[in-house]
Amino acid sequence: MESLTRFLMGLLVATVMLAFSTGVVMAQEKAKAEKAKAAPVEEKAKAATKGRAPTKVLFENEKFRVVETRSKAGEKNEMKARQDRVIYSFNAGKSRVHYSDGKTEDVSFKAGEVRFRKADTSQSENTGKTENRNLVITSK
Repeated sequence: MESLTRFLMGLLVATVMLAFSTGVVMAQEKAKAEKAKAAPVEEKAKAATKGRAPTKVLFENEKFRVVETRSKAGEKNEMKARQDRVIYSFNAGKSRVHYSDGKTEDVSFKAGEVRFRKADTSQSENTGKTENRNLVITSK
């Protein structure tokens, strides 16, 4: 009888340990699956912005939005509708503005220069040899 009790206790301990280790393994597999699911989303986001100039929102409220833009030589931002805006250039540079109707405009600017651009649908491309860094202020 005592050997049967030991056997049953051993079986019970083994079952509990098996259940615990199975739960841990399943949790690890679930975490791996979630991480693998998130990776393609992050890769798609990186691919979507590859070759495009990054922007950083410095200030935004109900009336204004202030954004810092940086674009390396050859980089473009996206073609989209843009509001009237004031642009301050931190450095000298060159860019080519592509408009939705197919027209283009070459723009040269100096460090410290401030310029106004009317609302349009456009895309800018850095055609210079250095990074363009600008501060863009739009009203809402």
